[in-house]
This record gives sequence, C-alpha cells and structure tokens, in this order.
Amino acid sequence: MDWLILAILGGGTAALVAISRTRRRQQLATAASSGLEPTRDLAHVPVALQRTALWSLAEGGFERRVVHNIIARNGTDIAVTAFDLETLRERRGEWAWLPVEPPFRIGGVVSVVVCEVDRMFPHTLLKRAGRGDELADDPVIGRSNPLVKAVRGVLGLPPSHEAELPPDLPATPLALDLPEHWRVYASTLDPALTAPGVYAALAHAQRRDLVIELIDSLVVAYPAALDVSGADAFADLVETTLAIVDALRAAKLSPRGVEP
Repeated sequence: MDWLILAILGGGTAALVAISRTRRRQQLATAASSGLEPTRDLAHVPVALQRTALWSLAEGGFERRVVHNIIARNGTDIAVTAFDLETLRERRGEWAWLPVEPPFRIGGVVSVVVCEVDRMFPHTLLKRAGRGDELADDPVIGRSNPLVKAVRGVLGLPPSHEAELPPDLPATPLALDLPEHWRVYASTLDPALTAPGVYAALAHAQRRDLVIELIDSLVVAYPAALDVSGADAFADLVETTLAIVDALRAAKLSPRGVEP
C-alpha cells in the first residue's frame, strides 16, 4: 500500500507541475502577441474592478495568464491588464446570471481586459447579444470541477443563482441608439456614448457576447460565456478594447454635449 500512496502523490505532483508549465507558456505567448508583459497578480489594478457586474457574477476568483503594460495611444499612456479569471462560483460548481432585462450569465473562466484611462465614467454596462443571454446550464462533465457539479446535482442543490445587481446599474436598458445587437445599462448616461466614434467602434467590435463596463477610470471588457482561446485571439480582444477606449477618449465634450 505504501508504494501505491507514493505513486498517487508522485502522479499528482507531476500533474501540478505540468499544469503550471502549460499556464506559464500560455502567459508568455499571450504577452508576446499582445505587446504586454507577464506579471504576478492584479495588485496594481484599482479596486473599482471589484464593484463591477463581472465581480458580482464571479464572486471574485483566481486569475491566471496575467499580463500588463503601459501602452502609448494617441498621445497618452494607458495602463492595460489582461487575464483569465476562474470564478469562485466555478470552483463551487455553480454559475450566476445578472438580473437585468434580458439577463445574461458568464462562463466559469472569463477572459478580461482592463484599461485605466485619464477620465472618469459613471458605472455603465454595454452588452452585445450572444451565448450568455441563453442562460444555458453547464454540462455535468465540463471543462472543470465535474465531480463538484455532479455532487451538487445528487444533493439537489441548484446549479445557478441570481447575482447581486450593482446598486448603480438599472435592470432595464436605456433607449439609446446603438449598433445592432448592443444594449446599454446606466443610471447616468455618459455623453461620450452618444459620440459617432463610439458608435463606430461598437459596430466594428464583431465579437459576440462581448461586455464592456465603464466604472471610475476603468474600461473593462470580457466575452461573457466563453474564455478566449489562444494567444492571438487574446491579443485581438486587447486591441478591440483599446479601439473602444480610443473612441471614448476622442469624444469631445462641450456645454452643448458631444462634438463629433
């Protein structure tokens, strides 16, 4: 029996080492394709991230493939951080939906881009139609935690819950002229969202299920239901987010509203 225990421990250690090496290779590949640098964690990201709908849906979690850099865009420096977030709910074998009209969910692992810019936004959430709107249950045999999900099913525990809606977001979308498939939620509309350049940037963002959150000095982007697979696709998500940031910063505000 002693040899069996040692074999199990050895196999487990080898598996953990292999996973760590694979994730390190993925982090380096993501950094190389996106022009960012590997970093340890999210300690440098403003705490406003924890007040997003993303954080409410995830209940926090565990970051990996974290990359960060300061990127010069149109005469200013923008702090960009990108990472995969394995949600705490995923570890518990559950998922949540945001109670807006219509509701949507996120996946167990979410790819996120956070840009810190030189202006402040009221909390705003833009959502493009996609798979997250279907509120489909996770398969019992999924990408992770199949045992936990199976046990929850045996115990009769619900697989999903309603997340807490951030207090500064309304449940109903605003009646705002947006490109097809987009909707927006905000208690206070930032005039920049009415700028033609922002409209064009959203129309150009073809990724289905994309969510954009504006909160304080942050622009946060993530595809709701699926994480981004591959370094090149992650780089594309970073570039899509930066294009939207560029459009938001380029919107010129005056006492009369937004100037084109």
